[in-house]
Amino acid sequence: MMKICNECGLEKNENEFEKGRRKCKDCRRNYRISTKERFKETQKRWYLKNKVKLLQQHQKYVLNNEDKIKQYNKIYMEKYRRENKILIKNLCTKYYQQNREKLLSLEQLKRKSPVLFNIYSHQISYAEEVRRDPETKKILQVKCTNCKKWFSPTKSSISNRIAGLEGKGRGENRLYCSKKCKRLCSIYNQKKYPKGVKPYVFRDMQKEWADMVKERDGWKCVKCGSTEGLIAHHKEGIHWNPIESADIDMGIPLCEGCEKEVHSIEGCSYYDMRCN
Repeated sequence: MMKICNECGLEKNENEFEKGRRKCKDCRRNYRISTKERFKETQKRWYLKNKVKLLQQHQKYVLNNEDKIKQYNKIYMEKYRRENKILIKNLCTKYYQQNREKLLSLEQLKRKSPVLFNIYSHQISYAEEVRRDPETKKILQVKCTNCKKWFSPTKSSISNRIAGLEGKGRGENRLYCSKKCKRLCSIYNQKKYPKGVKPYVFRDMQKEWADMVKERDGWKCVKCGSTEGLIAHHKEGIHWNPIESADIDMGIPLCEGCEKEVHSIEGCSYYDMRCN
């Protein structure tokens, strides 16, 4: 089937016309290109004239369809992330490389900034004394572990303290108002013993018991018969049975090599015998 275009007057195949149109596709395309700028200006004028009305309609629609919009956005975003996983990763990497210094400075400022009372107070109030900043009434304040002075902790220190309380961090990560207070604190960076106190060593305290065990067996290793580097070895872990640890029947003399062999047996290693 052939048709005549009303614009150019040429006879063309029906496939070159859109359904129900008298102008061919080429003429319609040329018309859109020629009127593109004019159409943009008309559209802009109409938008500026009806801007307030459109904004009110949009706000009304959002209020009436809040749940619907959230659900649609969630489904759409999940689908988009699945289909464009590599593209999103490349864009994020490119953006980070271009704005690395800016992002790092922003992250440092955020970590050094004070935190809000309503967000973090309930997470540490069971372990720390907390209050609102008397001036702003919004910022969180806690007491310094060393000098008991009220101060506003940073976001990084609060995050570390929460992780320490939950058993996820390394140590307790207590809160200090300054580096000077941290250094002067008697419990800072101390795992088992306070500063200036030496650990309790069981071998030195039970020297008499060790000599009695070695003397009973003739100052020889019960496994290989060696007489050098003898150690009084407890049959049970000293942490597990401290009351009977002074009984000479609980010990046997072993040389250093034999003791290492004994502690390499499964269930008898130094790790297994320690008290949790």
